[in-house]
Amino acid sequence: MASVRFERVTKQYDNGYVAVKDLNLEICDREFLVLVGPSGCGKTTSLRMLAGLESISSGNLYIDERPVNELPPKDRDIAMVFQSYALYPHMSVFDNMAFSLELQGISKADIQTRVQQAAQQLGIETLLERKPKQLSGGQRQRVAVGRAIVRNPSAFLMDEPLSNLDAKLRVQARAELNKLHKRLGTTFIYVTHDQVEAMTMGSRIAIMNQGILQQVDTPQTIYEKPNNIFVAGFLGSPSMNFLNATIQHHNDQLTIKTDSFSFPLARSQDSISHYIDRPVILGIRPESIHHPNYLPPGITPTDIKAEVSVVERMGHELIVYATLTDDSEIVSRLDPRATIVPGETIALQLDSHRIHLFDCDSEQTI
Repeated sequence: MASVRFERVTKQYDNGYVAVKDLNLEICDREFLVLVGPSGCGKTTSLRMLAGLESISSGNLYIDERPVNELPPKDRDIAMVFQSYALYPHMSVFDNMAFSLELQGISKADIQTRVQQAAQQLGIETLLERKPKQLSGGQRQRVAVGRAIVRNPSAFLMDEPLSNLDAKLRVQARAELNKLHKRLGTTFIYVTHDQVEAMTMGSRIAIMNQGILQQVDTPQTIYEKPNNIFVAGFLGSPSMNFLNATIQHHNDQLTIKTDSFSFPLARSQDSISHYIDRPVILGIRPESIHHPNYLPPGITPTDIKAEVSVVERMGHELIVYATLTDDSEIVSRLDPRATIVPGETIALQLDSHRIHLFDCDSEQTI
């Protein structure tokens, strides 16, 4: 078992490009932490520095409070699962899983026991004599994980291991990795660009952008209380709607006003008094917009008149793209029973208690 700590870690390449900047991040023992963000955000570089595959330009890295900046990868007691699986094509599944143990000089009997136990955990005990070319993508992924398990590492590092699987198999593999984490009771650090993987797998998620850590918290907390516009827009599919707005004050009531609609603001005046009569960004998640015939209980609705442009029927919901009266685009997730056709004008209902406000200049949450 292992805890991990990044202390002001920076990675700058010789050409001046900064891949990771001043990263401070603590990962608890036995935690399943997911590093997530768009391509080029620094998440894989962070993982590779932890693995010892990339040098650190500045800062310190600790595994169980032991500094590992200069420690070779083989001495860090970690195992890494790559996106490509990197299986030896000429070796059987058994030999692929046993290879690292043979290099360590472990006895044949112990190797046999470890490989068999890992294979049973992953449901691949009947595949041990096959070669990688005889396996499906999902089976190869399990072998790659099994090769890491047999080493009994203190931490597993996983770099987008499900990217090569089809959509159905990815859902199954996500569940299997979650179960595996609970069985092994080991620290998992998982890198992905897929927000669904991040939300469903991590006990906490760390969101990165342009080499900078944006927010670390539980998936639900980040979804409901994003720190800034980037985090708010990155999590959620379809992503959050952003509209230009102003906060106005009249007769002791704060109002949020856009060019298309306005509504009373249910917030403490003291907390946002310095934003009165200033432009702000209004954030609305698609699921906070409803069809007037299918309003959930307990909301305070506000009319939004919009002309429907596209309707995507997903079976369990409708994804509706529409244009407001000021030509702003808005996306909503509606009840599948609603009857909507492109070209019609509809009075959608916004849940005014589930909005987000952001500073126009800093893009931070207000």
